[in-house]
Amino acid sequence: MSIDTAFVLLTGMPENYSRSIQSKFEHALNLHKQGNLEQAKRGYRSVLKASRDHPGALHFLGVLTHRQGDSDHAIQLIRKAIKKAPHDSAAHKNLGNVLVELRRYDEAEECYQRAISLQPGEGSNYANLCVVLRHLERYDESIQAGLMSIKLIPDEPLGWYSLGNTYRNAGKLGKAIKYYEKTVALSPRFAPAHDNLCQATFSLEKGSIFGRRRLKRTTRAYRRWLEDDPGNSIATFMLSAIGDEVDLKRAPDDFVRDMFDHFSGSFDQRLAELEYGVPQLIAMTVEKLLVQAAGVLDVLDGGCGTGLCGPILKPYAAHLTGVDLSTGMLAKAKGLRLYDNLVESELTSWLSRHPDAYDMVVFSDTLCYFGDLEDIISATAGALHNDGVVIFSLEQLILENDLRGYRLHPHGRYSHTRRYLEAILMQSEFEVLEIRVETLRLEKGYPVRGLIVSAKKH
Repeated sequence: MSIDTAFVLLTGMPENYSRSIQSKFEHALNLHKQGNLEQAKRGYRSVLKASRDHPGALHFLGVLTHRQGDSDHAIQLIRKAIKKAPHDSAAHKNLGNVLVELRRYDEAEECYQRAISLQPGEGSNYANLCVVLRHLERYDESIQAGLMSIKLIPDEPLGWYSLGNTYRNAGKLGKAIKYYEKTVALSPRFAPAHDNLCQATFSLEKGSIFGRRRLKRTTRAYRRWLEDDPGNSIATFMLSAIGDEVDLKRAPDDFVRDMFDHFSGSFDQRLAELEYGVPQLIAMTVEKLLVQAAGVLDVLDGGCGTGLCGPILKPYAAHLTGVDLSTGMLAKAKGLRLYDNLVESELTSWLSRHPDAYDMVVFSDTLCYFGDLEDIISATAGALHNDGVVIFSLEQLILENDLRGYRLHPHGRYSHTRRYLEAILMQSEFEVLEIRVETLRLEKGYPVRGLIVSAKKH
């Protein structure tokens, strides 16, 4: 779902605006559509300076304000626009979209229902309602809304995709696959639909004794994705993960970047659904080791993502740097206003270019995309001051006799043996402070066991 930035005639808009004001508004709206956000913002404000209750300027300034991170103000602006032009279905829809992104699903449902009452023949309103009812776990109602969407706009992928997501969340993987397949048939380069099709197929096969060993349908789904989008980094890497390619020592940069850009909008929500606990586990270790060091350290949050560890690390930091490959993730982290520096870079490269720079380096759920840890741990040692500490999480590989010490799994992440980890840390002259086994998250309802590790540079 995306915020609707296409101008819809405001049926309740008073018609007493001058031609010059309307011209200014239309110019600002065109700038908005073209992506010239700062110029559009100035244009909307210019309209509102001349006419403070202009509903179109209020509405789309709200849309723009939300995209720039101030959602509370955005809601105020759009609500003000609705008060002035209550029959504008697009404003109700966009307010619903903002509220969905804030996980205020009950309020969003009211907005979508109002949009439907105003524009009952618009299929996208039902697709949006399908999404919010899925989040509310009212799956039967969500399915009915999705079916109405595809009835009204059968050639629009959004309704089919939304239905696939509902069936997947409801545990009906066969039906989910059917709707995802229709989505990619309508929109062959729609990456989220391909990704969900592949994941649903993998989940279905993983639950079968025979399918688990072969993953034939999953392999076909990823190959189809590559046929529709040749060279796609996610499909390419996941095919390698399914095949457990022994020479693939880490996830490629383009895979990590594309995957997290793809998930950046819904990342925190997905982790909440998985009962993701790594930041809290990292916090326990930080508090234990550094209780006396508040506010004086140079800290690196490596693979910072949306900044989930930012609130944990900031109290200890005189300077907090976040590094990530994903621009989408960094944009989310920037909105927290916790980091002194946010950098788009590959981690090993960044660490190698900043010798003796940090008192503490943290990798929260980052090293699961590295198989061979030698380079990243060596670079971390070089970037730390003497007596500096590194704290990180890993998924645990129970088979300690695994010759490589790590394994790439069909879900695209690596796990590591404790023996391998200890050897790598010793090789880079780290003193292991603690390695403890914890539950990192749930996957399909089952706990994922991992290691929370802290070590000090000699």
